Amino acid sequence: MFPDNGTPTASTVTIDFNNGIDGWTADVADYTEHDRPTEVASAWKDLPAPLSGKGYYLISHNNSDDVLTYVRRQLDGFVKNAKYLVTFEMRYATDAATGCMGVGGSRGESVWMVAAASYDYIKTVQQPNGNYRVNVDRGNQAASGPQGKVLGTQGIEGLSCSGGKWASTTRKSSEAIEVTADKDGRIWIMLGTDSGFEGTNALYLQGATVNIKPL
Repeated sequence: MFPDNGTPTASTVTIDFNNGIDGWTADVADYTEHDRPTEVASAWKDLPAPLSGKGYYLISHNNSDDVLTYVRRQLDGFVKNAKYLVTFEMRYATDAATGCMGVGGSRGESVWMVAAASYDYIKTVQQPNGNYRVNVDRGNQAASGPQGKVLGTQGIEGLSCSGGKWASTTRKSSEAIEVTADKDGRIWIMLGTDSGFEGTNALYLQGATVNIKPL
């Protein structure tokens, strides 16, 4: 799509992973060479019963006290070089309950749902100190940053601490991210989880609503 050369306007982008994951790629961050996450995988899969449809399945094993598991995609059709304010609402499926125990924290309360927006391609890069982090200032775990916001914690009240029962829910934030479209009228977005739970976490991203307003 060619960039819009007119006046910036408000828009809403609806993402539905039931329809596929074309254009999206998955990655991990927040680790060192000594505690690189394992069991890392992503796929477009059927949602577990009793849910129906498909979702973007993400899994990783946190071998330290921090791992970011995320997906990214570029959005287009914006006015080139224009500034926008972006907010997110994310829908996902999990079997993580609230009020449970866990190493480093529980899956319910120590896995945060996060989203980010950026002018630049969002990627994992090695820092001078050896840590691997994404190249945007998104914050970390429970703390938001200028380019990323915490939408809430993963757990759903009423599920079992033993897992196995899946449910769907949404998390959102009214805190806006300021982002500038590039010369082609494009921006990058990221959806994912930031985990302090020292173990394996799996979930299905089902979709998101991205509200974009001119600044």
